Amino acid sequence: MVPAALPPGVDFSAVRGKRLLIALSGGSDSVALAAMLASERKRLGLSLCAAHLDHGIRAESAADAQWCRKLCKALDIPFYTARMDVPAESARRGEGLETVARRLRHGWLLGLREALGADYIALAHHMDDQAETVLMHLARGTGPQGIGGMSELSGALYRPLLGVRKRALADYLARRGLDWREDATNAVADNARNALRLHGIPALEKSYPQIVPAIARYAQSARIESDFVERQARLWIDGRVEAGPYGRLLRFSEAPHPAILRRAVRAMCPEEAGWERVNAVAALSERAHGAEEIHSGLYAERGRLGIYFLRREAPDMREAPLALQGGTALSGLCEIDAQATPAVPVRDDPFCQVLDADALEGAVLRTRRAGDRIRPLGCGERLLSDYLTDKKLDRPLRGCTALVARGSEVLWACGLGISERARLTASTRRAVSLKCRYTFKWNINK
Repeated sequence: MVPAALPPGVDFSAVRGKRLLIALSGGSDSVALAAMLASERKRLGLSLCAAHLDHGIRAESAADAQWCRKLCKALDIPFYTARMDVPAESARRGEGLETVARRLRHGWLLGLREALGADYIALAHHMDDQAETVLMHLARGTGPQGIGGMSELSGALYRPLLGVRKRALADYLARRGLDWREDATNAVADNARNALRLHGIPALEKSYPQIVPAIARYAQSARIESDFVERQARLWIDGRVEAGPYGRLLRFSEAPHPAILRRAVRAMCPEEAGWERVNAVAALSERAHGAEEIHSGLYAERGRLGIYFLRREAPDMREAPLALQGGTALSGLCEIDAQATPAVPVRDDPFCQVLDADALEGAVLRTRRAGDRIRPLGCGERLLSDYLTDKKLDRPLRGCTALVARGSEVLWACGLGISERARLTASTRRAVSLKCRYTFKWNINK
């Protein structure tokens, strides 16, 4: 094979000394990438291997795999291949061929990378691919992250050709005297990317000959700014996410800039949540209360402490008989330690109380139920729901407040207050000290 200089804009120095798994389709782009990396292997201390997945879509796919094997033998690159029945999987799932092929290929490459101990999967996406990606994201109404398109290094993926036009890769192969395989489906405008490649971008280039490099520059600028906002969002969110039996809480007293808040909310939502749902959840920061559906039984609720991310299913916490000596645990919620003590009330710790032991006989540790009532100190009996509301306890925390109760009578709402019936009096014969430790950050005052 004839040596040839790399096209301008190609630089593999970011992966010097690394082990790369080349995703080799047999098309001109991936063949050019494999040949370039092979030519730079010794100079940069690279360790290379290549992988080709036969999707079983086209009749000639098996021949493509054999062709890739021969190429890798000529380039002295270890070769790995597998075959998957993408049409059958597509029919089974009711999804498009391209979607299923992409998912299966990505999963297979990631698994092979791990098995081989490769640092990165090298992909042959180039500047024209970048322009197509940005335009497709724009057509879908994406935000700054989507407009940024693809980056050179992204997790396990390495895309060193984003600064190179496709025609430069073809020129490189011609100078090297290398052939490649053509996929006839790429010439059919039966999907959005092919339509852009075959018709959309050529039409735009008639009026704007440099539109592809311009889109690539725009994507790079957007990605730089988007990455900065992402870093600021991570800094802001650090230490603000709390987890409990209720779900998760993004705690804040004053909302940050909308760009920061939206990134934080995006991080809290499942990947399937769309742009509209993420924005609706972020808008809860401007309200005193309210709720928004997110996805698949998950919803967000505004509280005094911030925005809660909650499941519709209530956590299952069964009651436990309260031990007046030793420990009592309510799985996933709290533990209470009890021991006999002098009848001296505790006034400065809401999580520790000294109560009348006789009043606690037969009590249980549980969460609230319909019809629960409490008689706060110095007050008459009232519904527990009203009592919790008056305490300004966010609704998600109300269902996760530990209660010492007997029947429907609450004797201690742990962390909030005790009942007249359980308090120490002159007639108290024996007292018990109860210390409650929540297994999550329940304290509403911090």
